[in-house]
Amino acid sequence: MGKLLKHWLSRNGLQIFSAGSILTLLLTSCSTVVNLGRAPLPNSTAPAANTPVAVATRSIPQTGASTTVTLPLRAAFYYDWYPESWSQNNFDPYSNYQPSQGYYNSSDPAVIQKQIDAMEYGNISAGLVSWWGQQTPSDQRFPLLLQTAANTGFHWAVFYETGVKANLDATQMQSDLEYIHDHYAGNPSYLHINGRFVVFVYNSSKTGCAVTDQWKQADTVNAYLVLKVFSGYRSCTTQPDGWYQYSPSTAIDAQGSYSYTISPGYWKMGANPQLPRDLNQWNIDIRTMVASNAQFQLISSFNQWGDGSAIESATAWATSSGYGAYLDALHNNGVGQPPVLLGSAATPTPIPIQPSAQATQASTGGGDPVLLAAGDISSCTSPGDFATARIIEQFPNATVITLGDNAYEQGTLQQFQDCYDPAWGQFKDRTHPAIGNHEYLTPGASGYFTYFDGAAGAPGKGYYSFNLGSWHLIALNSNCSDVGGCGLNSPEVQWLKADLAANQAKCTLAYWHHPRFSSGEHGNQVQMATIWDVLYQEGADLVLSGHDHDYERFMPMDANGNPDSTTGIREFVVGTGGKNYYKFNAIEPTSQVHAADVFGVLKLTLHADSYDWQFLPQPGKTFTDSGTAMCH
Repeated sequence: MGKLLKHWLSRNGLQIFSAGSILTLLLTSCSTVVNLGRAPLPNSTAPAANTPVAVATRSIPQTGASTTVTLPLRAAFYYDWYPESWSQNNFDPYSNYQPSQGYYNSSDPAVIQKQIDAMEYGNISAGLVSWWGQQTPSDQRFPLLLQTAANTGFHWAVFYETGVKANLDATQMQSDLEYIHDHYAGNPSYLHINGRFVVFVYNSSKTGCAVTDQWKQADTVNAYLVLKVFSGYRSCTTQPDGWYQYSPSTAIDAQGSYSYTISPGYWKMGANPQLPRDLNQWNIDIRTMVASNAQFQLISSFNQWGDGSAIESATAWATSSGYGAYLDALHNNGVGQPPVLLGSAATPTPIPIQPSAQATQASTGGGDPVLLAAGDISSCTSPGDFATARIIEQFPNATVITLGDNAYEQGTLQQFQDCYDPAWGQFKDRTHPAIGNHEYLTPGASGYFTYFDGAAGAPGKGYYSFNLGSWHLIALNSNCSDVGGCGLNSPEVQWLKADLAANQAKCTLAYWHHPRFSSGEHGNQVQMATIWDVLYQEGADLVLSGHDHDYERFMPMDANGNPDSTTGIREFVVGTGGKNYYKFNAIEPTSQVHAADVFGVLKLTLHADSYDWQFLPQPGKTFTDSGTAMCH
C-alpha cells in the first residue's frame, strides 16, 4: 500500500495536463492499427505515416539525465491502440476476454497509471511500446506514457514495428532512430542500458545478416538495438546489442543468454485457441524464465487483447489483489500455488487441450506399461525440472518413479510445495518416489514423507514394493545410516530378502538414490554392495539410481561389477531430472553410454519377459539412448 500511495502522490503532483491537451489526445486519429500477432488486423492497414500530430509539441523536454537499468530485465510488450482496436472485423469487442478496467482508452492518464502500477506489481520494469513511425497514433501517445511514468521508476522503450509493412532502407531507419533519440531518449522514463537508449526492432520484412548490417549503418545515435531473431542470426558478423523472439502463440521461447520469452495464452478473436491458458503452467514458465537468468525476460503480452495474450487483469482471471492471477504469479516469481480466482472467474469455461501425437499414442496404445524415471529433480533456482516435466506430460498413462533428491536444497515441505510441486507435482497421483540424501537434510526427511503422504513407504523406512504389469518393482532407501544400515542383518536387507521370496516375478526392477556403480562425480557407492548382491542372487534384472547428475548405462554386471551377460544386473544412472549437470570422472570399464550435459527422463516399456529403454532428452538436446533386452 505504501508503494501504491507513493506512486499516487508523485503522479498527482506532477501529472498536470491542460484540458486542451487531454482533449487533443482523446481525439487522436482512429486509424486502425495492426495486430501484434504479426499480421494486420482484419480489414486494416498499418498506421499511415502522414497521420496528423495529435499533441501540441512533438519534443519531450529534456528533464534530466536518464537512469540506466541493469540486466537482467523483465519487460512486457505493450499496446496503446485502444479504443480504435476494440471493434474490428464485425466483432465488437474484438476480444474473447473483458479487461477489468473495461474497454478503456489508451489516451486516459488514469488508465496508464493503473497499468504502470500493475506492471510494477508483477516485477515488470519496462514496457515495450508498439510504435509505427513518426507522426502515427502510436507516436502521438508516447509522450503521455513517458509523462505518466515520471518518478515511478518504471520505463518505456520503443518496440519498432514500422518494418512489419514497409520495406525499409537504412535511410528511413536512421531517420527514425534520430527521431526517437531527439524526441524521447532524453526523458528519464525512457529505458536506457549502459547509458544508451533502447529500441526493440521487429524486423519482419527482411531476414538474414543483411538486416544487422543495415541497422548498424543506420545507427548514428548509439542506440541499444535488440533485434528479432532469424535463422542463423548467431553467425552474423555484425551483431546488435541483443536478440529476442516474439511468438505469443508459444508458451516459452529461449534464446540462450539473450532472452527468454513467455506467453500466458493465445486465443485470437474469431479463431480456435492456439495456446490454452493454464495457471499452473504459467507458474512453471515464470520460474523457468527467472532461472534462465537471460538478459531480457519478456512477457508477450501485457495487453494484446485481440490475440488473447494479455496478462492485464480480466474478469476471467480477476483476484482479490486487483491485479489478476497472471500478474499475481509474476509478483511471486512463479513460486507457490496459483491464486484463487474471484466469482465467476473461478469457474471459467474450459478450453479443450488437444494432446500431442506422442501423448495420444502413449495414452491409447494400450499394451505393456510404461515407466518414466529420473532423479535429482527440483530446485527453485533451476529450470531443468520444467523441461523434464514437459516430457512426462506426453505420457499421461505412464507410471513415474523418482530416484531421490527430489526437492533441493533440504527437502523441506515448503521446498516440495514451492519447487517440486509446480513442475512434477502434477504427476503425484502416479508417482512412486525414492528418497535421496538431500531429503535427510530435514530431520527424519519429514518434508518428503509428508508431501508424498503414504506413497513413499513408512516414515523411518522409505522402502516398499509394488507390481506393475508382470514386473515387480522395489523402492529402496540408500541412506543406510538413517534406516539402521544396509548390511546383511539390517532391517532393510532382511525386508528385501523377504519381499523377493514372496514375489517370484519373471522380471524385477529395483531403484534407489546412490548408484552402486558410477563414473560420475560421486563414484561407486560401496554401502550398496550387499543390497546389489542380494538382488543379483535373486535374479533381478534392472537397477536405477541417481545422485550423480548425469546419464549412464552399464552392461549387465555381477556382484563385483564384472560383466555378466547371462544373469547380471543392468544399471542406469539417471540423475538428469533437472537440478544441474555433473562432470564425469574416469569412465568405468563396464560403462556403455554416458552423457553429462543433458536433462531428461528414462522411459522403460515393461513387457512380459523383456524391456525396452529410451532416454528422452530435454527440448533442444539431441542425445538419446535406446535398446531392448530380455529378463533372466
